[in-house]
Amino acid sequence: MVALFVAMMFIGFVLVDVLVQSLRTQRAAVSAPTDLNWNVPRGFYLSEGHTWSHPDSSMGVRVGADALVAHALGAVEKVALPKLGELVKAGEPLFGLEHQGRDLKIPSSITGHVVALNTGLGKRPELVAKDPYGSGWICAITPTQPDSGSGGMRSGERAALWLEEEFHRFREFLSMQVSPDLAVSVTCPDGGLPAVGSLTQLARGGWRAFEVEFLAPQLKPGPGV
Repeated sequence: MVALFVAMMFIGFVLVDVLVQSLRTQRAAVSAPTDLNWNVPRGFYLSEGHTWSHPDSSMGVRVGADALVAHALGAVEKVALPKLGELVKAGEPLFGLEHQGRDLKIPSSITGHVVALNTGLGKRPELVAKDPYGSGWICAITPTQPDSGSGGMRSGERAALWLEEEFHRFREFLSMQVSPDLAVSVTCPDGGLPAVGSLTQLARGGWRAFEVEFLAPQLKPGPGV
């Protein structure tokens, strides 16, 4: 009987240890940020307004929404493209992303003419969130100023570090926008990344606040304002 009791205790310890290790692994998978969330492809430049630009010899400068916008929305139901040939100015709205009747206006980081459109987004708008740096590109622009869009641009490791900071700032933004009971579903209480699509849990006012805070930094009030 004693031997059986000791054996059962040993088996119990093993099972508990396996369970603890499993929980630690699951928690790490949720709370530890993955490289896919903020790795920026080589040759891509991120702007303060969370668009990316990528020089393309065949069509000028390709433009799209970065990973923070893609993660925040999780899904896009409609893309409002600019007009072909349109003159766009840095800091002014370039395209729109819609989900369940709410929309984000994404500003251009470049002044120039729109020379190409990703018309495939009309049938597959979800690509903006699923593949933001690839097939989810929005349009191409030919800059009219040599240094157009260079201010505030980041690339490589600098861009990745900045985007990581922006993800954590987004988590703080969400905690200020939602009620305590809803916060559990849109943020990770252990300090991890916000849930994919967490912006869609906010009312229209939250979307407008996101625009001002993350997409239009020039509109944010300065110190003492």
